[in-house]
Amino acid sequence: MESVRHDLVLLVRLQGTYDRIAEAIRERQTPPAEVKELQEENRHRQTELLEMEARVAAHSEELLQVKKKEDEWKLELAHFQRQKGMVTNEREFTAVISEIDYATKALNEAAARRQELETAIADMTDEIETRRKARPEEETAHREVVDGWEQRKDELRRKVHDLAEQAREIEADINPKHRARFLRLLESKRGTAIAAVTEGTCSVCHFAVRPHLQQRVRRSEEIIVCEHCHRILFFEEIVDQGIPEVNAG
Repeated sequence: MESVRHDLVLLVRLQGTYDRIAEAIRERQTPPAEVKELQEENRHRQTELLEMEARVAAHSEELLQVKKKEDEWKLELAHFQRQKGMVTNEREFTAVISEIDYATKALNEAAARRQELETAIADMTDEIETRRKARPEEETAHREVVDGWEQRKDELRRKVHDLAEQAREIEADINPKHRARFLRLLESKRGTAIAAVTEGTCSVCHFAVRPHLQQRVRRSEEIIVCEHCHRILFFEEIVDQGIPEVNAG
């Protein structure tokens, strides 16, 4: 029947339209490698800055404690130096000298650690400032890439909308029974409801189509489905002979 052949032609066109919709949606949901790389770089840079700031905070806290210890050892050393002038025998002198040596060593260690912490804090603070000053230029370059991707996503959104309108127009010209069957298959078969017969097999599941079924598919007088995957079958050359003038974009 001519009406079945007409519907097959439209179903093939409809499948192509839904394929393009799915492709546009996948592209819109998948940022390009350049955008992903920039997102990863931003996350990595931000993580590094946060880690450096945390180290500066930890060093600053330790520096306060070291300075406190340094002041305490200075007082301790001054105390024993005063004591040295007041000793009355060799035993007391030896004990005071031992305390002075111990306090001097501790004071020097505290002073060395203080200098080490101050240098580390200054270096990291400069590095953080340098990185933050470089961010505006980097962010400008990054923004151009991200803005380009956002523009592409908007284009894809409009494309999906236009294709959906075209799909509705095609569907309106298909027999409701055939349309409903196609849409059920589209949902249950992961977006592919129709398959060409190629070299005697279903082009989707590759199951062999029996010769007499091939003849029925070729005549296009009824809707024939694959015996294995149950998708609607068609021959490319038959459909190509009668594709109607439908705007698919």
